[in-house]
Amino acid sequence: MKILIIEDDLSIQNLIYYFLRKEHFIVDKTENGLDGLKLLKENHYDAIILDLMIPGIDGINFTKIIKTLPDDYGSPKIIMVTAKTDIDDVLEGLEIGADDYLKKPFDPRELVLRIKNLLKSKKSDLSDNLKFKDIEIKSKEHIVISENQEIELSKKEYDLLSFLIKNKNLVITRDQILDKIWNSSYYPGDRTVDVYISKLRDKLPTFSDSIKTIKGVGYKLEEKK
Repeated sequence: MKILIIEDDLSIQNLIYYFLRKEHFIVDKTENGLDGLKLLKENHYDAIILDLMIPGIDGINFTKIIKTLPDDYGSPKIIMVTAKTDIDDVLEGLEIGADDYLKKPFDPRELVLRIKNLLKSKKSDLSDNLKFKDIEIKSKEHIVISENQEIELSKKEYDLLSFLIKNKNLVITRDQILDKIWNSSYYPGDRTVDVYISKLRDKLPTFSDSIKTIKGVGYKLEEKK
């Protein structure tokens, strides 16, 4: 597995590099966002450890570029690391496609575990398609079809919908959703789950009719026989 570190604090960069190499990952590193894009285009990494505040191009715009151009940059898992704690930065990074989020300072052993978990989930991303009523999720293409039309979803909306369909007819708590979909050390809070459920209701009428709110607990996607 190949991993790219983009971090301008060289002490942190070298520490992450050391721990990843101990786990026998193939690792490249740079402190500049533009150099990171060049490396990514040449090598197509499995995962990126990305600082938000880097020279050349910041982490948010870096993520937007590679998510927009998967043919050029592949589909690496992204863990954002930063000293910033503002919730807007957290939510923006997750919304545009980051897969996880760690605040500095962090234990590099935790980072390694998160990378391993993300790489496992990357393999499952290529599993069979999911179906629920008229909704079809084409996992390899990463698209959602409903009523014979492609529905535009954000990364988190897509992940939430997939998670609920995989667990249809089961009660899923808000904590379980936060842990699975926002699997970082910074949880946006219960209200975030409700907001994203509401977004899916608006975009998918079939989903809206079938998702049930379990008061004080979470949600249940019901497939009536």
